[in-house]
Amino acid sequence: MSAAEVGAAVFDPFEDGFVESPYAQYARLRDGDPVHHSKLLHGWVVTRVDDVGRLLRDPSVSSDIRNATPNPLTINELERLAEQERASRTVVLMDDPDHGRIRRLLADPFRPREVARLAERVRERIARAFDALREQHGDGLVELDLISEFAYPQPVEIFSEILGVPDEDHPQFRYWAQCVARTVDPILSEAEREVCLKGLDDMYAYLEAVADEKRAAPTDDLLSNLVHADDDGARMTHEELMAQLVTLYMAGHEPVASLLGSGTLALMRAPDQLARMRSDPEVLRNGVSELLRYDGPNQFVRRILTRPTVVGDVELPAGEVIYASPASANRDPRRWGDTAEEVHVDRPDAGQHLQFGAGVHACLGSHLARLQAEIAFAAIFERLDDLELAGEPEWGNRMFIRGLNLLPVACRINAGRS
Repeated sequence: MSAAEVGAAVFDPFEDGFVESPYAQYARLRDGDPVHHSKLLHGWVVTRVDDVGRLLRDPSVSSDIRNATPNPLTINELERLAEQERASRTVVLMDDPDHGRIRRLLADPFRPREVARLAERVRERIARAFDALREQHGDGLVELDLISEFAYPQPVEIFSEILGVPDEDHPQFRYWAQCVARTVDPILSEAEREVCLKGLDDMYAYLEAVADEKRAAPTDDLLSNLVHADDDGARMTHEELMAQLVTLYMAGHEPVASLLGSGTLALMRAPDQLARMRSDPEVLRNGVSELLRYDGPNQFVRRILTRPTVVGDVELPAGEVIYASPASANRDPRRWGDTAEEVHVDRPDAGQHLQFGAGVHACLGSHLARLQAEIAFAAIFERLDDLELAGEPEWGNRMFIRGLNLLPVACRINAGRS
């Protein structure tokens, strides 16, 4: 019996086993109710690859929550945005023309050529991280948590360095980045939200002070570049700049950290594919695409219809809120065939996954995320010998971003190839 034949086609993130693997539920939805109205989310959960791709590419579909027909979730969010108005200035919640204007001002440092220049700095930072792990744990067979000791801190460290944040402040940014990431989930208790918003306020205050310094005395880093970004005389306002910096922090580390954890776990559970990645460096780039397809971090993208739209076989009015699922689309056998639920690192069309979105809102930082992931996975394969699972992984319970909180592994940390 297939996963799609077990249970009802209902979106329920509280279902037993959903946190560990939501994909059986997504399969039921794809087969039984691919455009599913969720009472919990007051919107439509869309799970089939063609529908998700079409929505992400449709320029009439909005990212601005103000275009939604009011419901309890949207009303609550608008109230929060009114209290935290700067948060509404992030590019991910904008439509054109503001979206296009801000995106042009952000674009230069994230172009492929500019990102490629960061490769050596990223390699050095990751090499130092493994050297420190070897010094801490020794060179024999050891057990460690790959999330807390490598996968989570490293992307924060790397992005902080690129941004121009001093090393001594990086640990603080790890905490703030967690706070920012939590605020995007639609289901969050008031107590959690208050803690996260306090962290967000502290992060804003820090970045405002550093931005003022860079404005007066520019240095060779991303923050200086963004403070002085100019597009034919167009500049970001102070509020817009702050909103983009916080967004970039979340987008610059969270998906990479999640991918390093889930991807390593997927490979340990498919040892033939792990061996393939280890033995052939030429497979690395395609293998990272396959890991993004198979169990990538971005589970849902929220959009709002601005005109009556047929989604699948359902005609929806303007103002409806859509939760399109790249994660489900990337496992859809209608696109990926009978092996959709398996990892194949040499899958020829793996690069056509939807993890980085599509259309005008396609991820601006995708090249930087991929660079970090490729270098980090290469280092994992090179520096960790006899790698295997050493206990039960623990998944985070967030709805929008899927990732591990704990990944216990056993390995030998070698000194690196000379």
